Amino acid sequence: MLYEFLKNNYKEAEPIFFSDIVIEEITKSAVNQQLKKLCDEGKLQKYENGIYYLPKKSRLKTNVGVNADMVARYKYVSRGGKVDGLLSCFLL
Repeated sequence: MLYEFLKNNYKEAEPIFFSDIVIEEITKSAVNQQLKKLCDEGKLQKYENGIYYLPKKSRLKTNVGVNADMVARYKYVSRGGKVDGLLSCFLL
């Protein structure tokens, strides 16, 4: 059930934040257990605490994951079409 939810709502190599996973029929602790099981099965990869992603296969058949820039953008600037912040760059 959780895996289908993730496949339907997230793209491969897109950050998935634990705090964003809301399924009415499943408690947060059950979601946490299922996330661990999916990671153990290789269907999901853990980037860091609370951040996961669906692995994407490269042309060389290796897993491609998210990068730090993408995680920062999703966490602090915009996610799911909703803008929450502003990305700025200063040049000295």
